[in-house]
Amino acid sequence: MDRFNYQEYHEGDQFELLSAYLDGEVTATERQRIEQWLATDESGKRLYMKLLRLRHGVRSMPVPSCYAASSELFDLVWKRIIFRRRINWMWGGAAIAACVIGSLSGILPGNTSRLQLAQQKIDSVQTQAPISPLMVALNNPIVEIPKTAVVRPAKIEEIDYIQEEMEFEGN
Repeated sequence: MDRFNYQEYHEGDQFELLSAYLDGEVTATERQRIEQWLATDESGKRLYMKLLRLRHGVRSMPVPSCYAASSELFDLVWKRIIFRRRINWMWGGAAIAACVIGSLSGILPGNTSRLQLAQQKIDSVQTQAPISPLMVALNNPIVEIPKTAVVRPAKIEEIDYIQEEMEFEGN
């Protein structure tokens, strides 16, 4: 039997190898090699013990009793889907009914308010604004507004020169 070289495996690979060993997923020769490795290597033993504690902890975890059987869960989900479908149909039906009632209310002969608006005559159009005591002066203000001071940059000559060149090139 050749010697098992555990050092060529990374820690993650060693963890997987030990997990397969615990689950009985290794061959007989691999099982002998792993047992030899565990007997001779202290870090391998620590990793093995860590995995045993993890396995024991997972198996000893309490399972909540509130979970329903799969058939019961399926029935609950199916009832909720059907309920939502019915709600959607009811909202759709209500919207269609509102549209039908709205269109019929305009057609029925007892309702003439819409027709009166269409048949109403406009006698005169006002072309002049009504006279009111409040006057707003837009173009001719009552108080003269002073002009604001214009601040020119320090190098105005350069800007003027560039503008003149641009105007000259444009012509």
